[in-house]
Amino acid sequence: MADLVRKRNDELARILHQLGWSPERLAREVNAVLPVGMAISSTAPYKWRDRGMVPRSPHDQTVCEVLGRSVGIAVTYEQLWGRMGSHRGAKMLSPRLLTDPWTAGTAQTALHEAGADGAPVRLTDLFRGDELEQAARHWASPPPPVTGGEGALRIAPEQLADLRLSYESKQRLERAYGGGLILDLAKAELAMVGKLLELGSYDEPLGRELYGAASRLARLVGWANYDMGNDAAAQRAFVAALRAAHVSGDPRLGVGVVGCLAVQATYNPGGRGLDPVAMLSTALRAAEGVLTPRERALQLGRIARAHGRKGEQISAEAVAERAFRVLADVEGHAQERADLEGMVGEGYLLLGEHGQARSLLLAAIDSLSVERARAKALLMVRLADSYRRTGERAEAERTADRARSLAAGMQSARVARALRDFDTAMRAEA
Repeated sequence: MADLVRKRNDELARILHQLGWSPERLAREVNAVLPVGMAISSTAPYKWRDRGMVPRSPHDQTVCEVLGRSVGIAVTYEQLWGRMGSHRGAKMLSPRLLTDPWTAGTAQTALHEAGADGAPVRLTDLFRGDELEQAARHWASPPPPVTGGEGALRIAPEQLADLRLSYESKQRLERAYGGGLILDLAKAELAMVGKLLELGSYDEPLGRELYGAASRLARLVGWANYDMGNDAAAQRAFVAALRAAHVSGDPRLGVGVVGCLAVQATYNPGGRGLDPVAMLSTALRAAEGVLTPRERALQLGRIARAHGRKGEQISAEAVAERAFRVLADVEGHAQERADLEGMVGEGYLLLGEHGQARSLLLAAIDSLSVERARAKALLMVRLADSYRRTGERAEAERTADRARSLAAGMQSARVARALRDFDTAMRAEA
């Protein structure tokens, strides 16, 4: 009965107005991509727009995809339907995802859920900060025995090499074009690796490497979900990645996943009380002497930015100085340094120190390669917002236009949301 309450979907109305589409036009576009027998009526979009009704799966996601392609920037489930109050499609995954024993078997269960093509998970399904902190401590404990490995499919080192190459290619695509481009592919590959763990034949060393491959893929699924604004689904994929990293016995993988959770808690509501500084600092101490300079600098940059979010300028500057020192004597890390400049620049922007923020953001934007287009576009929007806040509207608009041009067609809800927030702030000031 909740769907009968009149509650206009302002976001859907705004996008239709931007495209110049009538509800009938939306119905035609949706029906053009739906399988035979699943067509909607021409009046259905009126109910979505004017009465706040939420279509059932797969129509809900199809509408997002159709509008995203037409607008040129991703339209996410949470953006379009998340505020409408219907609980259709919401799927609560295992409530014991954090509390189940940290064994190889439960890691396989978590990986299966992360790779499943289930209904959207809503923001109300986010974990609490204390729950995540408790889970994040497990990765540093001794790894459990690798069980299984007695199936019919013989796993060889060559398959692991292929999985690593596939992961790296998807990661490059995600960094250039956004999480929406590779999310379904990464989930499908994660499901495949889950099948290899379940049905494969492998000894313990090879099994731990296979869990490591699964951890990387689950982390990529989580990051792509985060980039698309699916915070709860991202969190669950990160926890699956953490469980697989624990079984793999590689602490570097665990620190990388904790770093992703810290990023989510810094900028999004994904923390629910989580302190990203404390959690990631603890992870770094536990992995002392294990991380490469690149990995250590990345996590320190994330800590510095989180200090900026908390308004702790002295701590932010001290951690940033440590991060730059880590990379100072290492050659061939131009992109890593650009990443670090961008994160520290964002930290200064959060502190309101626009002069220091701009010099770092400009250096990062200038150095980031075309393969890092998503990060570059996001930093351009941050820079444009800095100009807006200090009253330099012409420069703000020029910088935002550059970001908009770079982000055209990019499947990144983070970039789309940042541009939308910037435009809203500019209109409000005008």
